[in-house]
This record gives sequence, C-alpha cells and structure tokens, in this order.
Amino acid sequence: MVAILLCSWAPCPWALGAEGDSTARAKLALAGVAVIPHVGIPGVCPSQTPSVSLAVVNTAALGRPHLEDVESTPFVGRKEGYVAYRCPTLAVSAKGTVLAFCEGRVNSHKDEDDIDVVLKRSTDGGRTWGALQVLVNDGRNPCKNQCPVVVPSGRIVLVWLWNKWIPSEKDRTAREVYVMHSDDDGVTWSKPRDITQSVYLADWKWYGTGPCHAIVKRSEPHRGRIVVPARHNTQRTHMVSHVIYSDDNGQTWQIGGSVPRPQTSEGTVAELSNGDLMLNSRNQNDDENHRVVSISKDGGTTFSQVWLETALIEPRGCQGSLLFHSLNPITGKGNILFSNPANGEVRSDGTLKLSEDDGRTWTKSFCYAREPAPNFTGYSDIAVMPDGSVGVLYERGDLEDASKKSERYGGWICCRPVH
Repeated sequence: MVAILLCSWAPCPWALGAEGDSTARAKLALAGVAVIPHVGIPGVCPSQTPSVSLAVVNTAALGRPHLEDVESTPFVGRKEGYVAYRCPTLAVSAKGTVLAFCEGRVNSHKDEDDIDVVLKRSTDGGRTWGALQVLVNDGRNPCKNQCPVVVPSGRIVLVWLWNKWIPSEKDRTAREVYVMHSDDDGVTWSKPRDITQSVYLADWKWYGTGPCHAIVKRSEPHRGRIVVPARHNTQRTHMVSHVIYSDDNGQTWQIGGSVPRPQTSEGTVAELSNGDLMLNSRNQNDDENHRVVSISKDGGTTFSQVWLETALIEPRGCQGSLLFHSLNPITGKGNILFSNPANGEVRSDGTLKLSEDDGRTWTKSFCYAREPAPNFTGYSDIAVMPDGSVGVLYERGDLEDASKKSERYGGWICCRPVH
C-alpha cells in the first residue's frame, strides 16, 4: 500500500505528538498545524484492496488553520494491471501539478520481477488524478528506482534503473542507468537515454538510485547542479551511498562523492542554508537502527563529515526522504524535513520530523501513520507544494508480518497537508 500525505506547513514551531492524540492535535493547531481527523477510506479493506489515498489540508489567511479533507486513491493495488505499487517518489511541476511516481509491480511485491515505472498526475492539488501513465515497460525486465526533479526551465528530469530479469537477489550482478525528461508538465516523455558509462565505475556491481526525489542546488558552489542520491557495491565492499550529478540540466552526468562509511544504502539528499549538501542514508548495519548522515562542502564532489544520527530512528534498514523547506526566521538556518517509519523494530509509525537548524537537531515531529505498529508504513517521499504545504507520498498497509507482504504492500498512497 502506498499513501500520500500533504502537509500544509508554515515556518512556525511544531508540537510533538501523534495525530490521534487530542492534546497533541490542539497543540499542533496552536502552532499553525492543521490536522486531518482520523478517518478511513469508505469501502476499502486494505488487506484485500491495495490502494493509494490522498488527503489534503489547506491553511487560510493569517496562519489560521482551515481544515479541508481530501481523500483520493491515485494507485490501487490489483487494479490497472499491477498487483502492488512500491517505492513512491514525488515531484511538483513548475505549473503546480502533483506528480506521483511509483514502481508498478506486475506479479507480486517482490524486488526481482516484472516492474514498470508509472505515473499519475493531479492538477488540483491531489484531489483527483489523471489516467495511469506507464513511462517505462520492458517486459519482465525490471525498470525501477525512479528519481524525479524539476529544473529551473520547468523541464522534469527522471533518472531510473534497468536490469535484466533475475530469479532472486543472490543473482544480482549489474544495472543500467537511464534518464528521460518531459517538457509538457509530465504529459509526454522523451525516449530514455542510457547514461550508465558516465555514472558507473569499472569495479562497481549492483547499483541503486534513490528511490526518492533528486534536487537542484539553489546556491554556490555549483548553483543549478542536479544531484541524485545513489548507491553501489563492489566484489570487495558492502553497499555504499554516493551521488551522481549533472551541471547542464541532465544532458551529461558525472559520479560524485561516496559516503566514507560502508553499509550505507538508499540515500536522500538536501541542500542546507550555506550551500552544503546533506546525504542521509539507510543504515545496513543490523546492530544500528539509526540513519547515517554525511556532508559535502563542494556540491557533492566529495563527502567528508559522517555520523550516526541517533535522533533519526529506523527499523534496521528502510528508505527515508529529506527535504529543505525554507529558511527559519529565528535560527537563520534551514527548516529541514525528514520522513520515514520512525520505529526501531518494524516498518510502522510513519513520521515527519522537523529540524530548524539545518539538520543538526531534530526536536519536533508529526506522526502521519493512520495506525500505530504493527500496522505498516514504509517508503516515502516528500515535496513542497506551491502554497508551501508539504506532500508526503508513502507506502501504507495493515500488516507488518513479513510472511504476508502481499497484504503489507497492498494499500494506499495518501496525501495530506500540515501547516
């Protein structure tokens, strides 16, 4: 199940607490946070009908919360040709169109199978969705790990991966990296272009990108650079997070720096207020249930500082998403948002956390999961909406039991704004 949450958010203090708690809800409202009531989707049984839901809250003038509920289901598992939808990624076009990307998994939830890159567009803030667009389909050869980004010209660039069908994870060898673009708000797309030779070293084996949004640097060094989080391994090393980048709006690509720590995997990147890049990575060390963070001071060419971020808990390895929202008027630093299942044991308790000092401390949070553990919330992506709200596109389901992943990944993509 994948869900999209739109959070209308203004740069004001957040209150700690879960959405379902009335005291926390009151505090959030006082802080300028509009909280959607705890409501389900009529007629949907998540364990039987995988779907994608959208809930939207907008804020009225003068920062007073105004509640507007929007529940929509852009992707529904076992419908439109796919058993499951996974690895959601999110972008908002220059025209304000919400672009929800997913991996459409034809036969099952499994990673090594027939997978397509699919898209749905919303021109009304996620209230309704257009027809499903299959952007990439190569038969049973999986196409996945899509990373969208909107460049200043309005072009939408999409980086994604391909590999030849393999029966299981133990058969992984190498992948190919592709890029494509749209110049008409995501309605039509260019033919995919192979950039593998530019972003793959000779001894690299398995490879990944995202899955989450990419970014364009706002300031120097290397203003205008597209930066895509990625990862690789070799015959001698475990997976390591790195980035790739383009300085010409996606025409040519280069390999950036790697995190100076092994066992880092799916990453997400944000630019800080001073132009530094923060790469926040999934931790593959089973003894540590926290994220790994690294800093680049040269636009992603190299990464130096690295630390275990104990304020950001994860269930022993899961994707997350990082986002620069705005400058904080009090600290003068970046308001940085982070989304992931904030549970040290299982993929549950999907939470949006806020740092008001460029990701150095994380003191405020909002739990967007509809139900607590063991109910499932998984991969997610976040984007700033035209009105300043924050969209969270996330996997959501009823069951954490790994033996029932078809139910676990059969669910909503929900959307909801928090101010």
